[in-house]
Amino acid sequence: MFALIDCNNFYASCERLFRPDLATTPIVVLSNNDGCVIARSNEAKALGIQMGVPFFKVKGLCKQHNVQVFSSNYTLYGNLSHRVMTVIEENWPDTEIYSIDEAFLNLKTLPEGKIDAFCWDLQKKIFRNTGIPISIGVGRTKTLAKVANHVAKKKLNTPVFNVTHQEERWLPHLEVDDIWGIRHQWHKKLVSLGVTNAYELSKLNPRFVKDHFNVVLQRTVLELSGTSCLELEAIAPKKTIMSSCSFGELQSDFGFIQEAISHHCGTAWDKMRRQGLIAQHLSVFIRSNPFREDLAQYSNSIGFRLVNPTDDVRYLTTAAKLCIKRIYRKGIQYHKCGVLLADLIDRQYRQMDLFHQPSDEKFFETEKVMSLINEINQKYGPRTIRLAAEGFQKSWSMKRQLKSPHYTSRWSELPLVFLR
Repeated sequence: MFALIDCNNFYASCERLFRPDLATTPIVVLSNNDGCVIARSNEAKALGIQMGVPFFKVKGLCKQHNVQVFSSNYTLYGNLSHRVMTVIEENWPDTEIYSIDEAFLNLKTLPEGKIDAFCWDLQKKIFRNTGIPISIGVGRTKTLAKVANHVAKKKLNTPVFNVTHQEERWLPHLEVDDIWGIRHQWHKKLVSLGVTNAYELSKLNPRFVKDHFNVVLQRTVLELSGTSCLELEAIAPKKTIMSSCSFGELQSDFGFIQEAISHHCGTAWDKMRRQGLIAQHLSVFIRSNPFREDLAQYSNSIGFRLVNPTDDVRYLTTAAKLCIKRIYRKGIQYHKCGVLLADLIDRQYRQMDLFHQPSDEKFFETEKVMSLINEINQKYGPRTIRLAAEGFQKSWSMKRQLKSPHYTSRWSELPLVFLR
């Protein structure tokens, strides 16, 4: 038996958590540079605001219905996600964190008669400890747990639903497009075979599905019919880490772009360092806006193989600056740039080039400096200490004009409660 825990309208719920005055107000959250809608409260959904719609298309509707609009605040969302996942793992260690707002639980060691009570209790604990509303779906497979969660949210409006022994009743209500793992290009072919819902898909011959589609869809068919094919997955160490974003405004000045590249290098390094990894390869990219057909178009990237695996942000930033210098083209209005750290390995498996090994003194000096930067940033906040190459004005940074405060990560922005 599996359970899927899914935070309801997660980004919107995070914003509402510290704004109780918005308990019944429609809320939308925008993507980078305040471009598109990426999260909606139920009230906003009821107004017909679609996921992914460009904000300028619904700006008038939002104003008309007093919709509260927020820029994305990923620091807040990441912190609250960690709190939710911590509560889950404290109550059930056999957990797979699937995404920022979803987690699978393997409940095979829990007697079937106790599953529902456990899930209801966990749902209440998560809400009490974090303030984030969640839905829990339970099924004999991970795919059926997804189905149960969909039914809980979309059909029954209940926090917990166990679809076990009720599959034949609810699978016909789930369209093919709503099934977890169904690729968009498969939809037309399935419809041509007379398959329009999850129940009809579950009745297909698995061998036929493998021959005419692939083994991935075959597993989905088996999972829908109650045969478990997907176990919980451990989080594998990352092989790459990227930091990138679109500029708030088009940029052509090399100095600004070099600062942005340095900033992204520092951000990627910080993520890498916290995971105990070192990089063997670095690449940077830059491109113009492909949707601005009135402007000259240009896109390029370049890689740099590091002589020795490293987590020295100074060395990485120097390499990134050399790379951007080689691909920068004067006169282009640039829209986006980024840095990719690749071929990541665990720091304890560091292997040096036989002919280019740093001295022990240099190696330990680097480690001491990097550790000190980490300690200061952990104590006083991310990126408190950073390289001057990143600049100070950040006129290239993305627009987030409607961003909420850092309620959980900055002392100066803690919410205040006044008692009368």
